[in-house]
Amino acid sequence: MPPQIYRSQPNEPQPRIYSDAMNSTLGFQRVYVVYSASDPSSLENFKSIAVLLDIDARYIEQTSIERANTLQRQHAYLANPVEIAELDTHARIYAHMARHDIQSALIIRSSVDMELDIKLRMASALGDIPDPYDMLFVGRHYAEPTEPHVQEMMTFLRQTNSSDPSAQMQRVWAKREFASRKTRVYLSSFPSGISAYAIGRQMARRLHHRLRVRMTFDKHDLDFILADVAMVGLSIAYSMSPSPIAAYTTRHGSDNQLLTHSALHVMSLRQDDPAMLSPYKDWASMWA
Repeated sequence: MPPQIYRSQPNEPQPRIYSDAMNSTLGFQRVYVVYSASDPSSLENFKSIAVLLDIDARYIEQTSIERANTLQRQHAYLANPVEIAELDTHARIYAHMARHDIQSALIIRSSVDMELDIKLRMASALGDIPDPYDMLFVGRHYAEPTEPHVQEMMTFLRQTNSSDPSAQMQRVWAKREFASRKTRVYLSSFPSGISAYAIGRQMARRLHHRLRVRMTFDKHDLDFILADVAMVGLSIAYSMSPSPIAAYTTRHGSDNQLLTHSALHVMSLRQDDPAMLSPYKDWASMWA
């Protein structure tokens, strides 16, 4: 029996927040893509993915650092300007959802890559989620304790990290099986390194009001706040496993993630093959 979730507005009616995952908005009413003016290559990469996979997105420029500095002075926000810029950007998206009565949205950073079959994976995930729910974490940089098969895989990788040929062969097959496992959803515990998440209208309205107030007494970034909201029971939040959206950057020494069939790689827009990478940033040393 799943743990009981206490909602801040238990009597508020909950509309179904997704439709057909095979459509051009991946099963949600709107897709927002947040991009930085200082990183035009990521934006162009995402637009190429959108054309290839028939994704209809609204592109939102992230609040500038100059504007974030102004907001920090005006409102005595405690977070640093980089974090304020991200928080303000997402607060603007929530406000847009509220103004236009948007029932659901998928919010994605432009600096990502996707599985070629993301629509099939979204259809599988959304079909398994019980109604109602508030958030779905679609792209994560770190593993979660409650994620199916994660604890078993971590234990196995630690036990077989040796030069023995037999152990190495076991690792190869185990990693292939883990990478190709069926898409599942589970109650999120503490998602971290969030690069894409879906949110319902009512949760967006609540966060729109809470974010700006929270910035006056809290130094945490958006990543922590979303995870905190999921963890303490202020929302019903799920995560997808494996994540069909993964962070991607061309920076040297970056921590890019595993994808079985990368959209950018098939278009020759990235040189490395993400099928060879670790699925999570915190697994890099174990996965090697």
